[in-house]
Amino acid sequence: MPFVLGLSHHTAPLDLREKLAIQPHRLGDMLKQLKEEAKAQELVCLSTCNRTEVYAQTTNRAFAREAIKRLFETQSDRTSLATHLYYHESEEAVRHLFSVAAGLDSMVQGEHEILAQVKQAYLAAHKGGFTGKLLNVLFQRSLYVGKRVRTKTGLGAGAASVGSIAVGMAERIFGNLENRTVMILGAGQMAEVTAKHLLAQKARSLLVANRTFEHACALAKEFGGTAMHFEEGLRQMAGVDIIICSTAAPHTIISPEHIRGIMEKRKGRSLFLIDIAMPRDVDPAVNDIENVYLYNIDDLQQIVNENQARRSKEALLAERIVQDETHEFTRWLRAHREGLQTGLKHANS
Repeated sequence: MPFVLGLSHHTAPLDLREKLAIQPHRLGDMLKQLKEEAKAQELVCLSTCNRTEVYAQTTNRAFAREAIKRLFETQSDRTSLATHLYYHESEEAVRHLFSVAAGLDSMVQGEHEILAQVKQAYLAAHKGGFTGKLLNVLFQRSLYVGKRVRTKTGLGAGAASVGSIAVGMAERIFGNLENRTVMILGAGQMAEVTAKHLLAQKARSLLVANRTFEHACALAKEFGGTAMHFEEGLRQMAGVDIIICSTAAPHTIISPEHIRGIMEKRKGRSLFLIDIAMPRDVDPAVNDIENVYLYNIDDLQQIVNENQARRSKEALLAERIVQDETHEFTRWLRAHREGLQTGLKHANS
């Protein structure tokens, strides 16, 4: 039977979550380390802006659980994560994964990105040879559940992504975005989602800066914006109103010193930064600078709560689907286990 050990926005603050965030290029090495230390037969590691979880199938659950916990503590420089970690096994682990894939466990309930993130995490583990029959069937089923919730309920209607919520925060600040210049640092999936919402709100000018210039060009072309090299973007901040940061950098890229230099050129005009990267792109001390307003993922919670209240009926429908699918999968799991035990008896007789 599978188990999951992890932490999320429900149990851990942002500064802890970012220490355990695993960038895609590091996922293979992380799975190898988990395999070596936890001695698990099957593994999938899901790491997003709001969670890091390890799903495992093993003959020694207690040993694997403790090994994964120690690895998390080492990576986070904490002596204990007991108050921040959650653990589910068997049917509860299945229900948890189905809820995650359905968007029910997200900070923004019904967010569109989570299903693709679950799929990417599974495919990375499968491609690396870290999954077997149990996790293969479990994760394939979770993708089906997520799609079913998306098509059978209205949970994902409206602003249902971190990117869209970030744009909503910008609208609260400025009233509307029609006369505002917006810069996006980063050209990945999160940046693309944000750009779509900015375009819908008719932002006057959209600048896209990225370390891979070709990616910046592709995103800018898609939305009628202007592409620039990353370093040029940092220099051009003096002329923008809103900066949305969503790079995959492993550390902060915007320092208080840099922003102080930018503010001298702005001559008192306010600057708003929305940091939706994980780990964070912007040093939190930037918020202490006069006329600078910095919002991170956790600061978006107020808008999230409002959206969640409007989706309460749809969430109930989604929860029923998850419950039914969990029971169905658990029945399959029991039958599969009984079949294996019967096969062993026949082999030994």
